[in-house]
Amino acid sequence: DETNEAFKFEMTRVAKAMKLSLTTALDRVSEVQEPFYRRALRSTRSKLGSNQVSESMLERARQTLGIDEETAFDMHVACFNDEVREQLGLKAEDDDEEEDDSEEIDMSKAKFGPDSKERLDQLRDILGLTEEDANYEIAAEATPLYQATALSAMKAVLSGITEPDDAWEKIEARREELLLPESKSKDLLSSIVMQALGGPLEETNKFAKVNNEAAVYENLLEALQAKEALIDILAKSGWDEFDNFDQTFCDPWDRQSANGFLRSDERIKLYNIFLNRSVRKAEDGKISDEMYGKIMEVKGLLGISDDQAEIEARSAFGPELQKACLAACDEIVRDFTPELAKNMAKQINDVMKNYKLSEDYLREQGASYYAKAVSQISDKSPAGIPTDEMTEALNSLREMYGLEKEDTYPAHMEYFGAVYKKSILESMGSTGVIRPEFRKGLAELRLRLGVREEDTKELFLEAVEEKFIPMVEWINSEMERTQLSQKQLSERRGKDMGEDVFQSGKSAEGTLGLGAEVNIMGDIINLVDFYTENDIAEEKEVGTKEVEGEEVPVFETSYPITAIGCGALDQEMAEYLYRQFVVGAFTAQGDQAGRYEGARAAFGGILGLTSEKMEDINDNIGSAVYDNFVSRSMASKGALDQQDMMFLANIQTKLGLSTEQGEKLLLQSQKKVLSEEINAIMDDSTPEKLKAFREKCNVMGMDLAEDVGISSHRLVRMFESEITPALKSGEITAENSEYLTEIQESLNMNPDECETVFENTVLRLSKQAMDLINSEIMRGRDENTVDLIKELVRYAAFMDGDLELSVEEATARKVFNIYEAFDFSGQDPEVVEQNQELLKAALGISDS
Repeated sequence: DETNEAFKFEMTRVAKAMKLSLTTALDRVSEVQEPFYRRALRSTRSKLGSNQVSESMLERARQTLGIDEETAFDMHVACFNDEVREQLGLKAEDDDEEEDDSEEIDMSKAKFGPDSKERLDQLRDILGLTEEDANYEIAAEATPLYQATALSAMKAVLSGITEPDDAWEKIEARREELLLPESKSKDLLSSIVMQALGGPLEETNKFAKVNNEAAVYENLLEALQAKEALIDILAKSGWDEFDNFDQTFCDPWDRQSANGFLRSDERIKLYNIFLNRSVRKAEDGKISDEMYGKIMEVKGLLGISDDQAEIEARSAFGPELQKACLAACDEIVRDFTPELAKNMAKQINDVMKNYKLSEDYLREQGASYYAKAVSQISDKSPAGIPTDEMTEALNSLREMYGLEKEDTYPAHMEYFGAVYKKSILESMGSTGVIRPEFRKGLAELRLRLGVREEDTKELFLEAVEEKFIPMVEWINSEMERTQLSQKQLSERRGKDMGEDVFQSGKSAEGTLGLGAEVNIMGDIINLVDFYTENDIAEEKEVGTKEVEGEEVPVFETSYPITAIGCGALDQEMAEYLYRQFVVGAFTAQGDQAGRYEGARAAFGGILGLTSEKMEDINDNIGSAVYDNFVSRSMASKGALDQQDMMFLANIQTKLGLSTEQGEKLLLQSQKKVLSEEINAIMDDSTPEKLKAFREKCNVMGMDLAEDVGISSHRLVRMFESEITPALKSGEITAENSEYLTEIQESLNMNPDECETVFENTVLRLSKQAMDLINSEIMRGRDENTVDLIKELVRYAAFMDGDLELSVEEATARKVFNIYEAFDFSGQDPEVVEQNQELLKAALGISDS
């Protein structure tokens, strides 16, 4: 084996000797390579079975001649194909052109011999081809031969020359002698069947284009016969795929199927011609079971869908059914008898049977005729209510039209709904409330009218709304008349009604500051009674909750008719009405107050307010009530007592507030009162006032920062304001700091922050005291410095003498000498000595 470099060197040397370029030399070598190898392959075929050729011999030949793998593969396939054709008795591709080919080959007799498969397998192994490649070459040559035989056999069956059994045996024998696998023949047979059927259908379509209906009908019958013959042939195959013939071979959406070449409108036209022709050819004009079977076969052959077949049947025979349904409607409405109903039903059933129409079509047609009958009976009914005989007539029509009870409800609602609604309004009377004895009558009337319960609910709500709207509008007009000024009334909601519950918008008036000059409470209660006694509100499930480990449904009251929803009120006026009602309920006394409170939530829902909006309004009212009550009580008592808390609990109940809401409002009111009080105190603060305020807050359990809302800056001012006089007076000393701790804890200030403020205060007071001492000494009034020096000593005790003072040495000595001259009799000498040292440190006097 030489390298590529060595080969190139030798070829270059040879080309040069022949006076050729390397490229030209290689091209000439290539021209003789393939002919030499082709001869080797032909020789291989001729020596098959002699053990004189092998795959390795061909490998050496390729290497010698320089044949690449791709070229070798193509030549091996061509060689195998030549052998296949030769084994079939056909002319091979590499046969010499000079060979006499004047003798015509009978393709129907071309087949593989007994030894063909063995020779082909041997050649395949020598050539190194895969089984798939070899089978492909065999199928490529054998398939046309198999198709020709199969098509000829099928046509022979269709023409009546051959029986299906013989045809199948011939087709199977041909497959076996052509070495075709059974799986391959399925696809081939499918295409052949489609060709065999496609021909008659194509011919039939030509007649349809010129409207030759007779020829179309006859040709479709012949196509059905061809289909049956093909089914008989395929039945011998035992292949499950061919059980559903129409689905396999007559799929209109498959262009290769038997009818795939026909357009949709062409297929429908062929089916329509056959359908109508079948009925016309029937002696009695009816579709017999046999005829119907033929029609269904044509339907499958042409790939007509069930829906399209239904459309064509309705188009062809629908008028007959419509005629029978109309006759039944007119006759039964005009003069009903049970016998007439039987006869009319028989006529409809005969039409359905004769033309094989579907029950769905009968129901569709019957629904319109039934509605017509209801309309006519409604006109004839006394007071719009059908008699028992009329109801029986309608029931007979419903049954013969195949309608369910549910199918009749729309017609009954359309023609009898107004009657039921009128009866509801009459039952309400002047009070607007339907009494129990009338409810039973309305239920019986509903059954008599044939109106669905759900529909009567809608009619009931419509009737309720007719009564409801005037009631709401009256309340609204009375509210405007009593609460609005002439100017406001003329503007008619063109002005903001206000967020407050007080009409005047000024200071609160009336009980606890609530103005409630409204005389519509009775009208509102009547509206609520109208709503509740007529059972208008509905309980709807909105979720579930867990109770004792078990999931139970949660219901919420819904209001199907509301003042906002029906347009009787806008959102603003609805909120105002609700607010005034809550105020009126709060100020009411006795049994009437309890009734108002019980109606509060229902009235809000009837107005169309959400539960969140009602809570918001309740909170606003509650806030005003709490603020007024708490401010008055605390002004007179200083704090709320047990009786006050009981009264607030009663207010909470009256306003429908939860415990959490009540506590929140109480806290807000107290905070508001205390905030106003501390503002007033800080304008003219005294330690006594500050102490009393913080102690009051402590007793009430109110944190000055979190609950009262006092800022940290103000807390510091309060701390300073209390400790400054106590420091100056000596109430707070280094030995007596309990008072300081009490103030810090009472104010709930941070200890570190208090310490810083305290130190700064001490330093500030020390400087002030020293400035005064210095001023008195300069004026020669030493006797006035006594108390100031004692104060300075007390401050020095807090700071270990470090008061950060800047004092001249002469002044410092002077101050210390004055202090030494004090009368210390009766005092502990040790304490006196300590104080002297503290004063020295504060004044900056050293012992040296």
